[in-house]
Amino acid sequence: MQEKSNVELLAPCGSWQSFLAAVENGADAVYLGGKDFSARQLAANFDKDKLIQSIKYAHIRNVNVYLTMNTLISDKELKSALEFLNEVYYAGIDGVIVQDLGFAREVKKFFPKLHLHGSTQMTISSLEAVKVLEDLDFNRVVLARELSLGEIANISKNTTIETEVFVHGALCISYSGQCLMSSVIGGRSGNRGKCAQPCRLMYQLFDENEKVLEKSYLLSPKDLCSLYILNEMVDTGVKSLKIEGRMKSPEYVAVAVRVYRKYLNKILEGEKNYKECVDKNDMKDLTQIFNRGGFTQGHLKEKTGKSMMCFEKPKNWGIYLGDVISYDRHLKAVTLKLKEELSIGDGIEVWNGEDKSPGTVVTLIKSKKRNVRNCKAGEVASIADIKGKISKGDKVYKTSSSELNRRATETFTGKLIKKIPIEGEIDIFYKEPAVFTVKDYSGNKFTEKSTKTAERAINRSLTKERIIEQAEKTGGTPFEFKKININLHENVSLPVSEINRLRRKVLEGLETCRADKYKRVLLKKIDNLSCEGEEKAYKYKSSGIAVYFYKSDKDANYYCVDADRVYLPIKMFRDEKKLKMISYIKKRVPEVFISIPPIIRGNYQKLLKSRLDSIVDSGVDGFLTGNIGALKRIENIKVIGDYSLNVFNSSSICTLKELGFSGATLSYEMNLNQIKNLRDLKDFQKEVLVYGRIPVMTSQHCSLNAVKGCKSGCREEKLYLKDRKGMNFPVMLDNIDCRTTIFNSKVLLCTENIDKIESIDMLRLSFTDEEPSDIKSIVNMYRDIIKNKDSALSKNESLIKKIKENGFTKGHFLKGV
Repeated sequence: MQEKSNVELLAPCGSWQSFLAAVENGADAVYLGGKDFSARQLAANFDKDKLIQSIKYAHIRNVNVYLTMNTLISDKELKSALEFLNEVYYAGIDGVIVQDLGFAREVKKFFPKLHLHGSTQMTISSLEAVKVLEDLDFNRVVLARELSLGEIANISKNTTIETEVFVHGALCISYSGQCLMSSVIGGRSGNRGKCAQPCRLMYQLFDENEKVLEKSYLLSPKDLCSLYILNEMVDTGVKSLKIEGRMKSPEYVAVAVRVYRKYLNKILEGEKNYKECVDKNDMKDLTQIFNRGGFTQGHLKEKTGKSMMCFEKPKNWGIYLGDVISYDRHLKAVTLKLKEELSIGDGIEVWNGEDKSPGTVVTLIKSKKRNVRNCKAGEVASIADIKGKISKGDKVYKTSSSELNRRATETFTGKLIKKIPIEGEIDIFYKEPAVFTVKDYSGNKFTEKSTKTAERAINRSLTKERIIEQAEKTGGTPFEFKKININLHENVSLPVSEINRLRRKVLEGLETCRADKYKRVLLKKIDNLSCEGEEKAYKYKSSGIAVYFYKSDKDANYYCVDADRVYLPIKMFRDEKKLKMISYIKKRVPEVFISIPPIIRGNYQKLLKSRLDSIVDSGVDGFLTGNIGALKRIENIKVIGDYSLNVFNSSSICTLKELGFSGATLSYEMNLNQIKNLRDLKDFQKEVLVYGRIPVMTSQHCSLNAVKGCKSGCREEKLYLKDRKGMNFPVMLDNIDCRTTIFNSKVLLCTENIDKIESIDMLRLSFTDEEPSDIKSIVNMYRDIIKNKDSALSKNESLIKKIKENGFTKGHFLKGV
């Protein structure tokens, strides 16, 4: 747990201007990405030279820099990723943010002193998971955005590593790291930094009777704003308060950082009546610079539902300006009574009920028959040059403010405002070189001597006032003198140009002192990755079949199929009587494993705690879990890692084995070559999904609750989301923790290329909404394919045709992401 005085304000930097905006407006630290291996590949980002320049600029100003390398990294890419990190490490980066467990392993091997931060992409949502990161020598964890203040506090107070939480910016509707929607639909993977944001598109929600329950932007949340509860965030004991926004404008960064810096300072100074001290004008600035239908406190207060969502429009709304009084189609002029001030240069948008709203940057305003530069709230104004279908009563929003943008831009393009206090001492003695010494309050010190000596004054001797006047001209440097001592012989002279040169040199020297103390030794070579050299211990001649069942309400025979292993959902065993089913199924299936969902919180945590011993005693062969924290509860029995651990390289496999896993399901985003090149480890099984609907989102948000309410508790109804192309995505509601899983509209079907999936121990078949008879037929088909592919494909031609007619995908096996 951190002391309040050490709480860090962390700002996003998607470009050089955003970086300047963050630093100059008061960020304690920034996070930014290179051109590769960053979760925001669509941002401008930083090349190597700009990264090094940023590190120097920030360190001179006491600002930490964290490099985002928070994507999944393949075996082929690991070495180049480490070589890139090596150069930035040498320049003095303060920490690296990672998602990939394998990459984290290599970072610790090659850069043991570099601070390692677990990204929110790791889906860390429990104290147990944080404890695993402790074991792996992480220094910080970015907690899942779905956690409440209470959960954040519990974790922060019971871990030895730093915790980081988001306080402002965009929210993902899915748990970060658990969203494959962009990847599966369009091949742009969020886990590889190229999310296309399908959550910001229009969807229809259908019930099982194909009744439309809602049509809107059902997966688009409002942006998070915790300004009113920032004091409570600090009280949780977190180390870092993070603002989201590497894809947003420098002006957004400037405004958000300025406002949060102001109120964090008030909290750190001991403000007693915090909520009352929040200025409505600051909230107005945050709203104007970017919002989606207002703000939400997200999951922080444990209250979610419709109020968290922005169903109407998924982009920036700005501030409500007024309703259209009239529209002149000839002059293309809108007239309205203003609710807010309007100026030339402001951006406006008219909501006319269409997907794309008419808008413009204001170039002409008429009020009282005169052209004006601005109008105040309450006045009637006419705005020209707005094309589109516009009617009386349409709402008008001010999407950007020229004045707010001007003030924000000045902070990173004009006179820089972040100054470092320093002290100086100047000695000017007759016949000696002048000596100028400066020091900061961090222990850095630099001295420079003049190239000329002080001589007797002929006309006008130097005065202390004159020397101080010249010395204090720090101009565009990051320094500001708080005190200067002058030691001066009487009646001496030294050219003012020499004093100015001394000042420039000594301040440059102090800059170098402050920047260079972060530099490290550059590694000569990145070689021998920690998982290289592992011998291929064995290779199965043929793979086994593992069947994963999502449904938990069926009788025992439903789960008895011709497989080598079945995965039964742990929620089945809320009813303790169902434990008897395990022995029945085991007589018909060689192995029975219990599957634990990727998120273990609340009621699932209680269920696991209360049923774990009895499940083990029932004779199960092991557990499947996509949550690394489960390892802290499960002992002395096999544990297989699920797809949600995002295993994408051999180093991740090595990490999981060392943690105690007996195997892992590979990432659904791997291609055949990547799978083929993975290392084989003794006593560690690799599993690949070859049939079933891929879960594209795991969300704490319930669309049914948001649309209809949920007064009687979560109901496991059969729902579908239909996108703009008419594709249906099944929605599975979980009534244990009111959690939602959205599945792909198409079934993954890998039959023709199954013989190209090499060195895999288990082929997984996953069943969600299939009929029992179809389940048995599909399992039998894959059993036949393993024995003789060509014969099996011919024998099961009608079954394959039926599956394909209902919609199928070959996944990422051929192209990858």
